Amino acid sequence: MSNYTIEKDGDFLEQNYWPLFIKNIFSYYEKFWQKFIVPLTCRPNNIHFKEDVDLRVIGKSINDTWIAQLHYAVLFHLSRVYDLRHTGQPLNKDQFIEAFVRLSSATDVADELLERYCNNNYLPGLSADSRKARKEWRQKNKYPLQHIREYRNYIVHAGLLPNIVIIGSNDKLRFPKISKYKEYSDWRKVTNASIGSGGKVRSDFNSPNNILDEAWKEVLDYFNTQWQSVLLEN
Repeated sequence: MSNYTIEKDGDFLEQNYWPLFIKNIFSYYEKFWQKFIVPLTCRPNNIHFKEDVDLRVIGKSINDTWIAQLHYAVLFHLSRVYDLRHTGQPLNKDQFIEAFVRLSSATDVADELLERYCNNNYLPGLSADSRKARKEWRQKNKYPLQHIREYRNYIVHAGLLPNIVIIGSNDKLRFPKISKYKEYSDWRKVTNASIGSGGKVRSDFNSPNNILDEAWKEVLDYFNTQWQSVLLEN
């Protein structure tokens, strides 16, 4: 195992988020970083990737650096979601939308990374092979986290989620839960409902913070498990 650690040898983003969530929630990020990423870099001289000629000496190629870039991109998206979850205030609509776009993007990148790591037949870089890799991984693994991506897709492509407002509450905004949003694609089911006394409509909705927190936990559990079982045990 590498003597390098994210706490002392990672870049600014990795060091900043190490104590915030990597260390305790996504610990296998560091273990894969030690095993796979560090050897691709010029450490201890600098953190940048080796040139092709030096990669070949250690049996690596541009395909490996592309996987490393994907690995870092996962953290990049997650770091923004973490910040949005920890503003100290209830999420507004724009923050909620951005958080789900970022969280879903992290799953897009992760699925491509996992498939590329297991199958070296994809061309590196932004290409049709990126989409092919994601598709292949999801088909083989029964479309993990697809409900979260579909929630994102509805927000981005089909229009805004309907919402209700709890009068007299600081944390007043409510959106449909991920498992319920399809039932409210017709906004009249919300606007014509009597929600003041509770009932089904209100029980199908939750605060943006709670919806995001549940999705965050599910995504991070998936990542940590896959980083261990796929990236480290293969």
